Amino acid sequence: MSKKKNESGENCLIGDYTIPSSRKSVFGHVDNARSIVCDAIEPFVPLFGTVERVIESLNTIYDNAKCNKKMCGALIERIGIVEHATKSLKRKKQENSAKFRKKEYYLAWVRFTNVLKNINDFAKDVTQQTVFQKYLNANVVKEAYDKNIKEFEAACGDLQFSFDISNIISEEQREEENKQILDELDLLSLAMSEVSDGMKNISQQINILSEQLNSQKLNSGEIKVLTVEDHELTDPETKPGNVRGSQKTIVKRIFRKAYQVACKKIQAIEKNETAGSRSIQTQLVILGLLGKCPNIITFYGLSKIELDDYMVFEWAEHGNLKEVYEKFSIPLPTKFQFISNIFKGLYFIFNSGVYHHDVRCENILVTQNLDVKISNFEMSREIHAVSMKIQGLESYVRWLAPEKMRDFEYRYDHKCEIFSFGMLVWELIHEKIPYKDMSFHEVQDHVKNKKRECLSAQLNSNLILLELTRLIKQTWDDDPESRLSFSEIYSLIKSLEKNVSLNSPQISPKKDASDVSTDFELSHQKPDSFSSYSDIESPGFDDCFLDDNLLTFPIIRPFEDGIKAHREQRYKEAWECFDVHANLGLSLAKNWKGYYLEKGLYVEKDVNEGLKWLKLAADDGVPDAQLRYAKGLINLNISNNSSENFDIILDYMKKAADGGNEAALVNLSKIYLTAQFGVKKDEKKANEYFELASLKNPKLVKKLNPIQ
Repeated sequence: MSKKKNESGENCLIGDYTIPSSRKSVFGHVDNARSIVCDAIEPFVPLFGTVERVIESLNTIYDNAKCNKKMCGALIERIGIVEHATKSLKRKKQENSAKFRKKEYYLAWVRFTNVLKNINDFAKDVTQQTVFQKYLNANVVKEAYDKNIKEFEAACGDLQFSFDISNIISEEQREEENKQILDELDLLSLAMSEVSDGMKNISQQINILSEQLNSQKLNSGEIKVLTVEDHELTDPETKPGNVRGSQKTIVKRIFRKAYQVACKKIQAIEKNETAGSRSIQTQLVILGLLGKCPNIITFYGLSKIELDDYMVFEWAEHGNLKEVYEKFSIPLPTKFQFISNIFKGLYFIFNSGVYHHDVRCENILVTQNLDVKISNFEMSREIHAVSMKIQGLESYVRWLAPEKMRDFEYRYDHKCEIFSFGMLVWELIHEKIPYKDMSFHEVQDHVKNKKRECLSAQLNSNLILLELTRLIKQTWDDDPESRLSFSEIYSLIKSLEKNVSLNSPQISPKKDASDVSTDFELSHQKPDSFSSYSDIESPGFDDCFLDDNLLTFPIIRPFEDGIKAHREQRYKEAWECFDVHANLGLSLAKNWKGYYLEKGLYVEKDVNEGLKWLKLAADDGVPDAQLRYAKGLINLNISNNSSENFDIILDYMKKAADGGNEAALVNLSKIYLTAQFGVKKDEKKANEYFELASLKNPKLVKKLNPIQ
């Protein structure tokens, strides 16, 4: 390492951290000592900052969590305890100055911050619905959680905090925490186990496209929007209901002489390379994919009829569910079947990373066979009139979550969707819109004051009504965090389905107005009590003492510096950074260390040692490492002329693909297409993997030659 002169003219190593010797000043030895202590703590300041950033990130992850919220909360609770200890260390610099000068203590802090980064990445994964794409089942998720907790507590022990975190969180508390976490995982596992592989693949495709929409980073590849040629549409038998809509813009047609369809007139859509046009075209692709779910209205594509643009949807003979409950008597078991199927559609939408934004009976269509289908997505409304906001807000407010009423800038999330679903259930049971006789502002004031519609005592008259009443109460709670989750609602509905005898859905025309449910008085919920606290701490002024027995130790550069050095082909600096962070437990650094050893970048090539580090990173859940480890085993087979480890190769390749690695998706497509590594040829599965890869990165797929 090169040397340079310090202020006193002495040689010191560049990159080493040297605490300067005592020097006199006009303020005497106290100023001198203060300077020494401040210099001693300086290498730790970025590490303390990492603790604060991880806590901030975890809180954001917790707020946006779609599942496994209790698991994320348990992680936050532990790191929050350490955050307080970190603040204390910063305040009491003088008392801890001896620690700050020890190399072992510094390395322990680097290792600790790497553990925190691993925990942050784990929390991101397990709080999204795609958790079981990366982790095969609930047990694997729980094992990964336990591993993170164990590493966290060991790192805390290395730092010799003034507390024992295992004592702060009692055994009884841990047992209850584990029970809640496992219950949460079991609910999610149950829901995901009943989703077919085909629907999971479609959901993945929608997730990719919706992420591109949200980030406004649309791929430049071809967007294949579904189209319907005008000659494929013919006129149906003349009937009064063949033209619908308030402005008569929906007309019935017969598609390919077999399917009854609704043609909805829309504004002209330009197909070009502008961001706006590509966004609309991508939304049309998403609509087509969503329609593959049996509980969502099918979108056949765009068509041009007499120079006008139309969206072609599946025809719903009975119109919307609001029209159905106004005209027909619906038996309670049929209402429950409707509710169950509507929820399954919403759950599919949720798993696909999309929100409906307008959940009410008017947006549920009912087919000839009494199948209920979710329609009128926010994206289809935007396509209908690109510049408009949510239409009919004065009526939609009756289903709107209170947090959106209080702040229309509040970001709509799955908890808002759950609230609206609860209001839909109330609407269908009572066969009327919520707050029917209230004005727009009266509804807002009522709901914002934590008041809701009435729940009649009659709702407790049988099992279905009793459970649906519980569902309504727990979905329209004023606190979003207290509402049921999607997996909890799924469990409740599945339990009811097992205990209720269900036949084919039935409806019958209402004879007169007396068939309509009677109005109930509005009920009031007592406002929740709120508590607040402040924890404002002012750093104390610590006295300082001279200590000439000072140590020198190297400062470890941030992992990100290693990435930058690699991009700039400064491989020696990159290796040194990756090596030290890998040895101190950072998962991403393990991947890079394995890569450097396998390829012989700067260091002597050592394939076996490289594979060992790649496996460590792969088992930590790093998709790139999972791909490289699988590829490394393939290369070993080729060089050794053997056919071993097929199951292991496929296992890690699938993990990498589930983690979103485009190359792994292409590789699996080729594996199933050519029946490699012991798998049977499966063109359908090969095409599914290739479609996912194409959606994620069209350019890569075109030029990539997988499994070279």
